[in-house]
Amino acid sequence: MLAFAVMDVRIELPEKEREIRKIHYPDSQVLDLAGFSKAREGIRESNFSLAFRFLDSEARKDLETFYLFCRVVDDIVDETADKDLARSRLGLWQDYFSGDSLPSAFPHPLGKDLRSLVQRRAIPLSLFREIISGMEADLHPVRIADTEALERYCYLAAGAVGRVCIPIFGGKIDSLGAYADRLGEAFQLTNILRDLKNDAQRNRIYLPADRMRHHGVAEKDVLEGNLHPGFIRLLDEVWERSESDYRKAREMLSDPEKWRIMQAARVMETFYRDIHRKIREAGFDVYRRRIRLGPVRKGWLLMRFWMASRLDRTSGRPSSGKPGDG
Repeated sequence: MLAFAVMDVRIELPEKEREIRKIHYPDSQVLDLAGFSKAREGIRESNFSLAFRFLDSEARKDLETFYLFCRVVDDIVDETADKDLARSRLGLWQDYFSGDSLPSAFPHPLGKDLRSLVQRRAIPLSLFREIISGMEADLHPVRIADTEALERYCYLAAGAVGRVCIPIFGGKIDSLGAYADRLGEAFQLTNILRDLKNDAQRNRIYLPADRMRHHGVAEKDVLEGNLHPGFIRLLDEVWERSESDYRKAREMLSDPEKWRIMQAARVMETFYRDIHRKIREAGFDVYRRRIRLGPVRKGWLLMRFWMASRLDRTSGRPSSGKPGDG
């Protein structure tokens, strides 16, 4: 049995709603400090790290804090073999974000930095709850009923993440939230297409079941990588939806100020969209080879983005919006 100590922490609520929350201080197995150390080591390999170059020092620190949170909760789901332990670990974070404000005491090393981030950037705690909800769904075998359910999953997995990033980048969620949702869906659909094999090995199918039936695709086809013509048509349909999302997201940044604020998001888009194109060029055969970008390709894309960004600053308006542009 896991050992817990209990501490009462008072939430700052209106007097009539004030209550005592019990924040559980778990043993080291639930805290998983080794997982936190692993997340820190993985920063350089993440797409988030590419955006760091285009932020000031305070924003870089905040984005690193948020990346570590996302990586920690994602690894809880993907890397913890004991699902009961995974639920306990995820439950720690669910408790932390369950109130109207964050408790001043929290046993995880990220607690202090997350509390500072949320307070300084005025980030709604509901976004963190949504992110955790999306992670929690992956603790079970995943099946997506229809396109509407896929849209919801993409929002939880990526749209909510993008919304948290907006104030870190210096923008307002009210004016840029729809952009984050659209770009987040594009990113997540790209992830779904790229990770078909890895997700199948975890008994996760993110393709909508109604569209699978329409194209004559069985669960066995997805789990075993049987890329028959109907399966290819389904994957191309998902790819086209992602392509449309990338275009619509870019159209939402027609205002030069929004274009400038979301520069860090646009550099991530540059890399994701290149992976997106390579998936189709490979005929969607992600079961036999992993689609990834090597360091030379990343360096070339980053240089191209930087050059396009300089042209933007000179002309005072966003670039043409062609794939791969800054």
